[in-house]
Parts: sequence; C-alpha cells; structure tokens
Amino acid sequence: MRKLAALAGFSMLTTACVTGERPVLTDETLPPSTAQAASETEDEALPAAAEEVVEPLPTSTVPEPAAARALITPSGVVVPVLDFIDNEYVVRTPCGETSMITGGMPIAETTVVLDPGHGGEEIGAVGPNGLTEKELNLELAERTKAELESRGISVVLARTADYRITIATRAEIGNRLDAEVMVSIHHNAPNFLESDKPGSEVFIQSGSPESRRLGGLVYEETVAALDQFDVAWTVSDNAGALEVLNRDGEDAYGMVRRPEMPAVLAELGYLSNPPEAELFLTEEYQSVASMALADAIERFLTTDDPGSGFTNEPRFFTPGGGTGGSGGCVDPELG
Repeated sequence: MRKLAALAGFSMLTTACVTGERPVLTDETLPPSTAQAASETEDEALPAAAEEVVEPLPTSTVPEPAAARALITPSGVVVPVLDFIDNEYVVRTPCGETSMITGGMPIAETTVVLDPGHGGEEIGAVGPNGLTEKELNLELAERTKAELESRGISVVLARTADYRITIATRAEIGNRLDAEVMVSIHHNAPNFLESDKPGSEVFIQSGSPESRRLGGLVYEETVAALDQFDVAWTVSDNAGALEVLNRDGEDAYGMVRRPEMPAVLAELGYLSNPPEAELFLTEEYQSVASMALADAIERFLTTDDPGSGFTNEPRFFTPGGGTGGSGGCVDPELG
C-alpha cells in the first residue's frame, strides 16, 4: 500500500483541530486525537501552500500537443488545456488562473475522471484518530484508478497529490476531456444516527437519468461491499442515492452541478465516527472500497443495470462556509 508522507502538525481548520502525529494509512492502531470534522462546500476557501506532487505516469498513446485537452504538467499536476501557442500550453491552473507551460504529457480524452475531494489546506473531515479526509480520498482514488486501468478503462485524476484545487477546475478537467463518467470521492461528517449498515450516501444530478443510474450503482456496490465489516456505523435519516438541492432548487454541490457528463459525489462513510475512522485506516477497507467503486463504474459503462437505494425525495441543503473556491488559493508548482 502506498505510504502517504507525514506532514507537520497543523493547529486549526475552522472547527477541526488535530493533536499528536497524523497517521499514514496503515493497519496500525494510532493514538486518538480530539479532531472534529469539516465538510466541503463551494464558497470562499482558506489559503494554502503548494505541496508535493506526483511524477507523471507513462501512457501508451500520447496525442499531438495541439490535440491536448488536458495536461499532466512536468510536476505531475493535471490541468485543463485552453490552447497551444508557440510550443507552449495555455492552461487553467488548480486555483483557476491562466498560465503557460512548456513540456508535460498531453491528454486528449479519457473515459473516467475520479476526483479526490479536498486537498492542501482544505482538509475536509478529520477522524478522532487524526486521519484526514483529503489523504483518504486520494488513496481510494489512486486505488480505483489502478483497478479500472487493469480492466482497460482509461482514468484521469482531477487531483494527483496534496494541493488546493477549485471545484470549477476539477469539473473543467472532466468537461474538457469529454469524460463519460465523473465520480467525486468523499468521507462524511458529522455523526448522525446509529446504524447496523453502512451510512453511504451518493449525491446525483437532478433531472439526469444517467447520473441517477450511476449513483444507484455506486450506492449498491458500496453498501454491499462495506456491509461485510462488523462496525457500529452512523447514517443520516434519508441516506441513499439522492438529489441534494439548494435554496434556488439547483444541485447544491458543485461537483454534481458543474460536470457536463453523468457525475456523482460519493460519501462512502463517516470519518467522524470513531469505529469507522479506525476501519478506514486499514488496507482491507481501502481495497474493498476502491474495488466497489471500480465495479460500479464498470457496470455503468458496460451494462444497463439501474442500480438501487434511491431516495425519491430530495434533501434540501445550502452549503455555506468554507472550501472549493479560489479565495486564498495558492497554486502548486506546475513545472
């Protein structure tokens, strides 16, 4: 299993505070902390510093630069391509700025875009054991990508390492690549009702039969896979595959509203729930959850299966507070 770099302790993210050394994703039991969870919205965001990025992965088919619709920059960051002028790519940066890049690996198209929620100082939920949502989301996205690619399905990650990226840029990557599927991976907070089954939720695009089908398959595969674990779960009172609408009657979450292809936002479980947080640290959970996501996406692409677990009445919620926008955003090194 990929080891995540241990970062220096941080003092405060809104109401989330972590004490002690933050864990890497292993099976080991780690000392608890007093962390509380923070959820992702789409408004103004906290400032962030650029952090490490991954090396670009090799590909068997590299398009001509002029055909590129996205680019893996020399530092490994995926960015949308706006134009190619005088041997330089004009790109949208993770923070939504325009920049010129020389070199990198062009991408013309893909079938699936996976979006690991949060990143950089947008930490997301924090478990009582110190596990952060941003690193867990990325771990599962990388595992799901590897599994889908082993089945011959092309995948691009909207976020490739621990850096800030706006919701608008995440969605633009999928839109420019004309992806068939986009799945945003998250873990939930705060705790709700005690449950003997997983409290997974999948938010779908309102009025989109294909997003509904994708969401039903993600919910069906995820709940069936996680139900094998003997855990004291937590769940909201209307969990399932459902629409979440804001006060204007639009999809509340940008990662559901902005993509132009069938897209869903999957909250796989509650990182704020101590038993679930301990489970999420394990190799077994990460393997099972990523396999469930891959199975759901492959079923969506290759079958007409309708999925299940639908909640017919929408949830009404207007995000407020903190993350997903460009305010205070600092771009990572692009190369």
